[in-house]
Amino acid sequence: MKRPTSDFILRDLGTERVLTVRGAEYRTYYSERIIRMLIERKGLARAPLYFPFKETRGRFFLERLFRFLAARGARDLRVLEVGCSFGHITEYLNDQPPVTEIHTFDVDGPFVEITRAKVEELSLGKVRQVLHLTDEQTTRLPFPDAAFDLVLAVGVVEHLPARDRHRYVDEWYRVLVPGGHIAILDTPNRLFPLETHSVGLPGIQWLPPRLAFGYARLLRPTRVRGVSFGEFNCGAWRNASLRECLPSRGWAGIVDATEEAGYGWNFFRDTARSRIRRAVLPMFAVICKTLGALRLSPSLALPYFNLVFRKREG
Repeated sequence: MKRPTSDFILRDLGTERVLTVRGAEYRTYYSERIIRMLIERKGLARAPLYFPFKETRGRFFLERLFRFLAARGARDLRVLEVGCSFGHITEYLNDQPPVTEIHTFDVDGPFVEITRAKVEELSLGKVRQVLHLTDEQTTRLPFPDAAFDLVLAVGVVEHLPARDRHRYVDEWYRVLVPGGHIAILDTPNRLFPLETHSVGLPGIQWLPPRLAFGYARLLRPTRVRGVSFGEFNCGAWRNASLRECLPSRGWAGIVDATEEAGYGWNFFRDTARSRIRRAVLPMFAVICKTLGALRLSPSLALPYFNLVFRKREG
């Protein structure tokens, strides 16, 4: 069945739907309802990018984490997913044998509704709740201390309000059980000279907001066209520091399992695909090794933080 509109055609082929936009076809197992909700939230141009996210983001970022946990006998995991977004990570988590419960939330109402629709339509039986929280509520999560064995925050920290991010991050550590793990992944590193996540300009993340906005308008006019200063100032262009990924007490009470779990330098090396990135690997190897010898996190040299920490017991 074809359901044309002035902008796209959506065909239901039974086992899959085909979205056609300007002659390009995008296939997905998602229902027409979910596709239309996604188009409403992200727009027609960006919506198809989300179709493969369960694999290109879920499996890409989490497969090695679950290998690491399985090798240590993990089972009956209670998982908190910080920021469900489109629900692609939620889907991936539901497929993992060691996971028994999934709790997730977001401040974005339309994405919460999409994820709830997925739970219903895809029978994601391990999901216990998909909460719609206000920004303030995420600084006092509605969960008791030590409620979860695993906490996941994929591409979240850089989107938090710039002032006092620990109000949010400390909650993630509070609800983590002693001996449990927290993974903070796909988080752009403020120390890296090139801002790679938002406007793609060198050094913009170190500038005062007004100056950064002018810099972006001058050299990236298409990316900030129609964006007010207020909207820009609430964006993710500042990236994140390593300190902002830790609890406010710093390293006390946590163990860095990043490299052991296959993330940090290992992840950067193993996922290098472009010619440029492969060419610079030897340079990054030397820098990361030097940082390790100095007992500093090798991740400080990388464009993105992909971190795994274990909460100390006792």
